[in-house]
Amino acid sequence: MRLVTSVPAAGFLLMGLYVLLAVGAASLASLPPGNLTVFWLPAGIGVALVALLGPRLGVPAVFAASLVANFLSMNPGHPLVAMVSATALSALVDCGQSWLAWWLWRRAEDKHHLPLLRGPRHLSCLGRLLRISVLPPLLTVWMLPLIHFALGTAELDPTSYVSRVAMLISADTCGLFLILPVILAIRDRIRPLESTTLVTAGLILGAAQATLSAIDPLLAPLSLFGLTLLAFRFHLAGAALGNLICATIMVAQASLGIGPLGQGAAAHTVFSLNLTILGVGITVLYMGMLQAQQRRMQENLEAEVLRRTEQLEEHSRALAVSNSDLEHFAYVASHDLREPLRMISSYLSLLERRLTASLDDETRTFLGFARDGAKRMDRLILDLLDYSRLGRGDTKAQAVDLDEILAQVQADLALVLEKSGAVIAAGALPVVAGNHSEITRLFQNLIGNAVKFAAADRPPSIRIDAESQGALWRITIADNGIGIPADQRERVFGIFQRLHGISQYEGTGIGLAACKRIVELHGGLIQVQPSTGQGCTISFTLPSA
Repeated sequence: MRLVTSVPAAGFLLMGLYVLLAVGAASLASLPPGNLTVFWLPAGIGVALVALLGPRLGVPAVFAASLVANFLSMNPGHPLVAMVSATALSALVDCGQSWLAWWLWRRAEDKHHLPLLRGPRHLSCLGRLLRISVLPPLLTVWMLPLIHFALGTAELDPTSYVSRVAMLISADTCGLFLILPVILAIRDRIRPLESTTLVTAGLILGAAQATLSAIDPLLAPLSLFGLTLLAFRFHLAGAALGNLICATIMVAQASLGIGPLGQGAAAHTVFSLNLTILGVGITVLYMGMLQAQQRRMQENLEAEVLRRTEQLEEHSRALAVSNSDLEHFAYVASHDLREPLRMISSYLSLLERRLTASLDDETRTFLGFARDGAKRMDRLILDLLDYSRLGRGDTKAQAVDLDEILAQVQADLALVLEKSGAVIAAGALPVVAGNHSEITRLFQNLIGNAVKFAAADRPPSIRIDAESQGALWRITIADNGIGIPADQRERVFGIFQRLHGISQYEGTGIGLAACKRIVELHGGLIQVQPSTGQGCTISFTLPSA
């Protein structure tokens, strides 16, 4: 779990930072009122060294840095042998703590196959971070006071020992807790924005916290607003950097006698502040993790939408090619299928004329059935071809005057209307947007059906009305014919769906299916309306021009 493959310069930089922070923190502890080492950042820097260089190089690097830092922080009044022995043993404890934290980190990621602070259960991730932050100090730092006491470099009594160990554990725990998320953010590149923007925002937060604390220590908690904004804006990296900056500002102010620790820093006060840092830090990190997860979900959703869009475009292209092939096939098939049908009809008629004298009535009936079947097949092929052509022509919407459409349909069906005695009554019809020829066919099919399915005891009466519905017009065509049963109102729009036999009403069963396709191609809806009286009422919507 090394961060990079070859980083000698970064390793030396971290070692120098380790020494600088350790010496600085030790000097703060000696300032009045003392006990200002609220957190021990070298604990986290040591883990970064092990993770950066690997355990073979990282552990010796931590030992060397801790040896230098402990020796520089040692009181020079002690014997040299005691000082060297104490610093060496303390360095062993420090590098053991760093290795143990690194091992727990690596074990947690290997076990869950995810980065430490990335997973579906955020509280579990934070729990693992806390274990890595608490267990190594708890298992190691209790030896430090005993080492110095045994070698004569420090005095010790039971009360001060307990207090000192509690301070060391809380300080190292906070150091690990503050540094590890920063390391993770750098390693995993969780931060979505540029580092310069993040650092600038963090410095602004630190300046605001320092200013508020200088005005009144009670205003220091207002920095939580800044921490929240960093977590929401910069996710985990913002939360990690914000926690580190706020804690650092607090200790720096304490060294100057201002801020929450400015009036005194007893051991129990510092311990309470350590718990506060952990509590606030957990909350801020949780918010940052939630924002990071939301960002990942959004990116995954966008990627999925893009992938699905590409699939749909690919399918659309395939369908366009397939439809083109099918349309070409329909033309070819209609020509090739109609030719033998015409031949069959022609030869049947020829046989009937030549053998008229020798054919009995039954044979003539059989020949008529065969000829009618060929004609129906020819009609079916033509209707299927017309159905396949719907939507293939000019798809650009034009202004279509339905009054003109109705007049044209009445002229085309003049003979049928006159023969049946049909009466058509229509109100003022609107101008709609669509394909002129397809809408003409729509009206022709519906009016033709109203005439064809007329009741035997009364002439057809057809009423056409229009009603505005915002961007749509609802057109209603009502007749007084035989009607459509309630349980068949959806079925009649299916292709080849006939409610009556060929002997009763001629047709191929494609007319209403073509009407439905025309209306849907125009973005509308067609349906059979419930009727309380006689006849059938069909309504459909078309877009307004």
